[in-house]
Amino acid sequence: MSYSPLPRALPQDKGVDPQAIVDFIEAVQAEGLELHSFMLYRDGAVVSEAFWRPYAARRAHVQHSATKSWTATAIGLLIDDGRLALDDKVVGFFPQLCPPSISDNLAAMTVEDLLTMRTGHRRGISGGDWRNVSTSWVAAFLNEPVDEAPGKAFIYSSASSFMLSAIVTQVTGKTLHQLLDERVLRHMGMDPLHWDLAPGGYNSGGNGLSCTSEDSLKFGVLHLQRGQWQGQQLLSGEWVDAATCNQVEDVWMGEFDGKQYLPRDAANAASNRREGYGYQWWMLRNGGYYASGVFGQQCIVLPAQNTVMVFTSGLRLGEKRLHAALWEHLFPGLGRTAQAPGAAQAKLDALLDGLRLPVLEGASASAAAAGLAGHYRMEPNEDQVREIALAFDAEGCDFTLVDHRGRHHVRVGLYQPIESQTSITGNYLHHQYQPEQTPVVAHGRWDDAGGLHMLWRFVETAFSDHVDCRLEQGMLVFDRGVNTNAGSLQRPTLRGHRI
Repeated sequence: MSYSPLPRALPQDKGVDPQAIVDFIEAVQAEGLELHSFMLYRDGAVVSEAFWRPYAARRAHVQHSATKSWTATAIGLLIDDGRLALDDKVVGFFPQLCPPSISDNLAAMTVEDLLTMRTGHRRGISGGDWRNVSTSWVAAFLNEPVDEAPGKAFIYSSASSFMLSAIVTQVTGKTLHQLLDERVLRHMGMDPLHWDLAPGGYNSGGNGLSCTSEDSLKFGVLHLQRGQWQGQQLLSGEWVDAATCNQVEDVWMGEFDGKQYLPRDAANAASNRREGYGYQWWMLRNGGYYASGVFGQQCIVLPAQNTVMVFTSGLRLGEKRLHAALWEHLFPGLGRTAQAPGAAQAKLDALLDGLRLPVLEGASASAAAAGLAGHYRMEPNEDQVREIALAFDAEGCDFTLVDHRGRHHVRVGLYQPIESQTSITGNYLHHQYQPEQTPVVAHGRWDDAGGLHMLWRFVETAFSDHVDCRLEQGMLVFDRGVNTNAGSLQRPTLRGHRI
């Protein structure tokens, strides 16, 4: 099936006060939170959708750990088929990759322990820790010490979700993506999805899924409808009930150091406590549940309100103001009659029409361009950048960077942002994601001192880079930072000599 949109309706026709949506979006903007998209579905139709330009409705967006809930769906299919059981032992699927001596704790670990993040490990592995690992992730997981008995303590880990993906492939001979596509996704009118592959040909499982916001919304609606889609039972209602109910009462998030989740610290356990965890779904107040990815990628399902909400964002780690605005402003409007629906809808329409992320301030042209233009050999640096070149024309700048991965280009608009494809290296700022090619919308402006400031928005991701070039005593000075990351937000300053 090709792309098929969900039904649309006005908020007031589905019992949503449009003023609540206005209040929510205005609150988000007042807080300076970087949302890329927001969609709201209630009672059978999309009643509001917001895209902050240059993000757009049919543009895919990396979902990060919201991917985990999709992975659980594939496990549910195999359990429905009787080809997999919750108490199946993990080691039984990978006899050739197990360590020579299998501990009692590792031997006891089950599929359900992976689903509930109760594997007995004392640290949780982030996808960013494994993305640069080219050897077997399965072997790495099986060789990780299992210090405690599985099935007891919660420890959040993308490695657990990856193992679920690997088990799907071991059982079916297909990738998790292939299985989901055949059984579920192609019946739902989704746009083509992309899902990263790990060594061995397994989908990454815990992350790496890219889809549109509407696809994410459809996935939530499928669960809201207990696995039914247009008269077809794509996933059993029993599995949906089990996956989206609270399976783990004592849930907390250990401190994250950019690569791993550390063991629980009694001093901060209370502040990091969560409402609960199902099978790769987070529990939520008011009886809801949600898929959640780092930097603000979320699919929120509220069964009692017959509502699904989706966000994509570029938020900092630990950001809680989005949910605070949701509960304060949007949630009370579900099921509320608008006092002046026509006026509120007009205000909402005008607000949505004007949404765009901030652009750079400054001059579009500068006499400094002639001095900055040229080719520079960079001094030795940890990012292995060897050369940088800048060439200016009537519309903008061609920026070129040469490093250990090759030669990379970004086309930068000085009057209007310009979209192009780039291979530029950025994994150190982008949670270790490094696509071979990715779209970038780039904008540049000059300051009064002759410095060139650039904003590179990688519009299929959460990331936007702030890049500065200037001359100091004839040398190029290059700085690069990012809006959000699990690690450093700023790279060391680079300097180069004109060739």
